[in-house]
Amino acid sequence: MGEIKNSILTINPPDYKKSIMKGENFYIKFSLFTPDAEALLIRILHRYLEKHDILYMKDVLITVLREVITNGVKANTKRMYFSKKKLDITKKDDYRSGMETFKKEVYEEKSEILEEMKMSNLYVQVLFKNSPEKLRIEIINNTPIIEEELTKIEARIKKGYLYNDVSESFGDVLDDSEGAGLGLIIAVMLLKNAGFSPESFNITTDKRRTVAQLIIPQKLNRSEFNSKIADEILKEVEKIPSLPENILEIQRLCSNPKSTIKEISESIKRDPGLTTSILKLANSAGYIVLNKVETIEQAVKIIGLKGINTLLIASGVQKIMDSRYSRFKAIWDNSYRAAFYAQKIAMHVKKTGLSQFAYLSALLSDIGKIVLLAIEPEKTNKIKEIAGIKKFEDSTLIEEITIGISHSTLGSLICKKWKFNEAFVKTIEFHNRPHIAYEKYRELIYIVYLAKVFTEIEDNKYRFEVIEKDVLEYFNINNSEDFKMLHGILLNSYNEQYTV
Repeated sequence: MGEIKNSILTINPPDYKKSIMKGENFYIKFSLFTPDAEALLIRILHRYLEKHDILYMKDVLITVLREVITNGVKANTKRMYFSKKKLDITKKDDYRSGMETFKKEVYEEKSEILEEMKMSNLYVQVLFKNSPEKLRIEIINNTPIIEEELTKIEARIKKGYLYNDVSESFGDVLDDSEGAGLGLIIAVMLLKNAGFSPESFNITTDKRRTVAQLIIPQKLNRSEFNSKIADEILKEVEKIPSLPENILEIQRLCSNPKSTIKEISESIKRDPGLTTSILKLANSAGYIVLNKVETIEQAVKIIGLKGINTLLIASGVQKIMDSRYSRFKAIWDNSYRAAFYAQKIAMHVKKTGLSQFAYLSALLSDIGKIVLLAIEPEKTNKIKEIAGIKKFEDSTLIEEITIGISHSTLGSLICKKWKFNEAFVKTIEFHNRPHIAYEKYRELIYIVYLAKVFTEIEDNKYRFEVIEKDVLEYFNINNSEDFKMLHGILLNSYNEQYTV
């Protein structure tokens, strides 16, 4: 059987897409979990789950696999380190002595061991197995786990299925030096909350290698919303005001074909704050015109009723944010940047008709995040801490297991309360999960997703390698250089608009 490989990455058979279509077993193997290996794993898993019509499991499985693989590579690295230090990893005294310096010398001081790993015979293999009854993924590293480590891992897997809230685990996991601490508990809780049974995941050894096995059910026993949605979240949603009455009145005028520009403008001008807000937004938030918009009448004529409606909603939501959530101004400012990018992307791909929807959807995409921060400050601060420590690109999954709902799902609930149309609601709900986007709204969701990715990359919270490939292909972005070029165009345009 042929294979494609370099010094640290092997694919066998080389055409994994063909193997998936035929239902054949295949694997990838590597010595280090590099960005290239991670990107390949994500793309393989996407195709694998898509084939079996269970793509909605992707986010959970990627997070779990990333944790287990990282632990496997770390275990192999540990063996090489102990060997070089002439320590016997199976002896308790040697083990404790080696673990005192392992993390610092290998990862913090960047020793030569990681380079030596590339040429070693130590590896982690991710094996995708198919059978008529079930799907199975095995993560194999070719070093046996010692009894002390296995005991700790088994205990943490068991605890992961018992915890109802990730914060319950903080006191139990004080030492993550073994590589299977809080991260493993989070992985198990994700599986549990996604509907996986305790029998779906286990880690064993046969004295030659260590095998983590994940059995994927065809259907998951999971309700529409996690049963742990806290009462205070729903109460907070109920407390969020509706859009101001004057804005609703202006919207009614805009939707009435008999309304004149003068009537609409006069209604807007009755609210000085709204007038200032609309003029500011019209001139600085991506509504490009030949000359600066000086009056509301100009705004209505030049921007059009659809654009005015978008600005009205943005202004109304801004008022609510200022009155109730002003301390989260930084998140709201970031949303304006994403909105600008989304509108520009829609125009760039000649989807001008979507530009207003894209702008507003991106602007509202983090409404749920702001509300969650207001409700659960202690837990959400811990989420940020975990996300930083464990290198999660997005805290959405952690939100789901800690609070019981993700910020995107909560955002969609808020938009339903405001009686926004389904396009906004679905775009906000799925902007972090474009791979399961409704076909009807896929273009809009892809645009908002890409806009958000650009802002996340600017904030060092995302990497090109893990961007959804389907989205890149849709925008004809073939490599990182194409991506950087489009990002540069958008960023320059944004800077020009806001420095005028």
